[in-house]
Amino acid sequence: MTLPSATVPPASRGAESLALLLLVGGLIGVIFPVTKIAQAAGVPPLPWAFSMMLGAGVILAGMARFKRQPMPLTGRYLRYFAVSGLLSMALPNVVLFFVMPWLGAGLSAVVYTLPPILTLLMAVAVRIEKPDRGRVAGILLGFVGALMIVGPRGSLPSPDLAGWMALAFVMPAAVAAGNVYRTVAWPPGGQPVALAAGTMLGGAGWVLLALLATGAVADLPALGLAPWLALLQIAVTALTYVLYFRLQVVAGPVYLSQIGYVATSVGLGTGTLLFGERYSPWVWGGAAVIVLGVLLVSFGRRFAR
Repeated sequence: MTLPSATVPPASRGAESLALLLLVGGLIGVIFPVTKIAQAAGVPPLPWAFSMMLGAGVILAGMARFKRQPMPLTGRYLRYFAVSGLLSMALPNVVLFFVMPWLGAGLSAVVYTLPPILTLLMAVAVRIEKPDRGRVAGILLGFVGALMIVGPRGSLPSPDLAGWMALAFVMPAAVAAGNVYRTVAWPPGGQPVALAAGTMLGGAGWVLLALLATGAVADLPALGLAPWLALLQIAVTALTYVLYFRLQVVAGPVYLSQIGYVATSVGLGTGTLLFGERYSPWVWGGAAVIVLGVLLVSFGRRFAR
């Protein structure tokens, strides 16, 4: 499949791409400790996710209007908002909020090391990226690192958590699929802030359906248990996704997916320093192997020359 050039944001490796990568990854990494603190205060997962997406979506929609970036409610745009909202926002965030109490902030963050590998595989499958030996080696290293983290050598704090860790892997799969989908389906002339707003509101719509289906709407007043944290999360999320969609434009889906490595570093660091979480050497070793994998994924073409 050959995609029209106007549909696929151009790839870049300039200073702006690196700065955006570090900023977005760092901001996403902040989500892990803030979420854990909110849950410790008694805020249930679904209301927390809904407030974050709805609040950030409203802020971004206001920014898009101020910047005169249109949000057409045509079929193509609505489909884009629904699918990208589900893959990029609703699924990964809801799963994160459910697994966090069991896995902790750091271990939950570790699975965010996988989107670069999975994004590359999906991008190759739809022919928006071409494989090479360096990148294939990076993919293999990434999976070795993942197996070290969840393997049978007791890397998890308790064997009973294997099911929760398996559920956590829904997050990188959804993020990777969202990365590729946003590139392939990017509407001609679509503007980053407007698309970020629609994606966020689309995600809020999916979470609202989950609230209605589970009867958890009654839990929305629990947000009052941590109002300032909720406002902080909304503001951070709005800023994150303005930069996130800008990074998609200037760097493309595979480069963008590496924000997971920055987020993981922040998540493991805060889990250790703020919450006293402890991880076996296999977790740290697996994370190091995955970092080697991402270096090959990022610079595979250069190494292969």
